[in-house]
This record gives sequence, structure tokens and C-alpha cells, in this order.
Amino acid sequence: DSFAPDDICTRAQIVTFIYRLAGSPDADGIFFSDVNTDSYYASAVSWAIDNGITNGVGNNSFAPDDICTRAQIVTFLYRYKTTKK
Repeated sequence: DSFAPDDICTRAQIVTFIYRLAGSPDADGIFFSDVNTDSYYASAVSWAIDNGITNGVGNNSFAPDDICTRAQIVTFLYRYKTTKK
């Protein structure tokens, strides 16, 4: 029940924010090996892959719990804006 403006955001959280901004559209079910299909962010990651928002970090991994850097956030937002369907 707190805002926590100084806390970090993970890659899963940022992709989920953008996914919800897009209206939480249906996703195709494409997953990385480190994305559990029943996690809160699974649909968001699947949607992000399908829409070219992310390609993961290599080795079939998304790294959902890694801290999302400013550069990654800007890249995700740029791709969202330029590839928006």
C-alpha cells in the first residue's frame, strides 16, 4: 500500500506497464525459458515479443527479475511507439 518512488523496476514490471498502456491485448503465448506461463507478466512478455518490443537478453531468456535500466525502458517505449499496431 505504498507508492515507493525510489524503488527500482524490473524488466517484467516495465513490460507489464507498457502492455497495460496498450490495453492488455491478447497475446500469442510465445515465452522465454525464464518466463513462467502462470506469472503475472507472462501475457505482457508474450505481447511484447509479438510486437517487437523486446527480444530478450539472449539464450532464450528475458531476465524478468533484472533491474530495468533507463536505456532498456527508453528502448521498450520507442519500440512500442514505432511498432504500435
